[in-house]
Amino acid sequence: MSFDHEQIAGLIRKLASADQLLAHTYINGTLFVDDNNRGSIDSLKKSGILRTADSADEYRLTSDVKRLIDRLLLRNQRYQQNINMAKLIVSIEEDIEDYRRASEQNQQDEAQFHLEQIDDTLYEAIEALENSLSVMFAAITSQFGFVSSLNSKIRQNQRALAYAQQLVQELNHVRIDDCYDWLGWSAIPPELSRKIIRFIDQYKSIVERLTGIVGRMKELLFKLRLQEQTANRCRAMAQFLRQHPEWEPLDWSAEADMPAWLRRDTGLTLHTGINTANPMLQADLTAIVQELRRQPKPVAPLTRDSVPTPLDTEIPQQKPLEQDLYESHIENLFALALEQQGRKISALHYWKQQDLNVHADLWLDMVFAQYCCLPQRMRRAITLDMQGENLAGYSGNQIIEEILLQRVA
Repeated sequence: MSFDHEQIAGLIRKLASADQLLAHTYINGTLFVDDNNRGSIDSLKKSGILRTADSADEYRLTSDVKRLIDRLLLRNQRYQQNINMAKLIVSIEEDIEDYRRASEQNQQDEAQFHLEQIDDTLYEAIEALENSLSVMFAAITSQFGFVSSLNSKIRQNQRALAYAQQLVQELNHVRIDDCYDWLGWSAIPPELSRKIIRFIDQYKSIVERLTGIVGRMKELLFKLRLQEQTANRCRAMAQFLRQHPEWEPLDWSAEADMPAWLRRDTGLTLHTGINTANPMLQADLTAIVQELRRQPKPVAPLTRDSVPTPLDTEIPQQKPLEQDLYESHIENLFALALEQQGRKISALHYWKQQDLNVHADLWLDMVFAQYCCLPQRMRRAITLDMQGENLAGYSGNQIIEEILLQRVA
């Protein structure tokens, strides 16, 4: 056994013997020294697997080992890959030509070197595209769960959609069928032909799957924009209700005959958990966290069975635009009020004229709700005169029996 072979085997054995320590360091970020693991940590440090952290008894994984684990687990990966497929194919053609020349001259060592280089280049190209598709599909199926706000989700979807469309365009520019010309010499070995044919088939499959992902992104972006419109309407209606409350509760505290269970009292001072904002508890909490991190055998997390989701490559069909009938009638009512300068338009008269199949009270509620969702400039242009009987015992609350709309600007 050569020296290089023995050195590589020893490094792999060292990684396997310290599997729990390395897993603990990767998950928690750091590893603390104690009497049980001091020898293992010193050996891993000499091998370049661990490095010292901020303090003397704290260690971390080296960047090369952590990057390798991230790549194998598809963690902390970006779906954007800087791949120039045209230059890569030109490089493969040059390697194949060098391999053919070395084979014809019976230079076995040089031919084997070029064959391994061709295999590595083909594998790395397909692996980079596969990783990009896997990370991208995981991001869109979780609706970009790594960001919190709806606007951020829309921006991430737009950015990923632009990248995916550009990648499809660049991959389609490559005439992959021309790669069959690499098989055009009679003495080509079967192992090289198998590698080339596998590369072409995988390339076509990736382009087809990426086209399906683009359609899935467009559908998700459409849903996110609809959710954004709904959220904006809810915020506008909540702001209008805060500025124009329909009624205010009466102050019962001044009433002499008020029941005892309705009287105001001091609120509870209990907390449902530890108050982390209390400065008196911060030192104790920090000590507890440090002690938990120093434990050599932490509590094992619960196992969660994850079911892989198959990739849906079916292109989604176009759906016809659907519009609510009563929203259309309310928009026509607002447009009619804007056309009739200075005249009051009755909502009940429009309801009777159009013979709408909805109760009058519900129709008036829908008109008022849609008015609350209008933009600020539209609410300033149209005023509502709500007529009805005021309820006794409440300030500003009434039963709406009619709504008159009038343009004021």
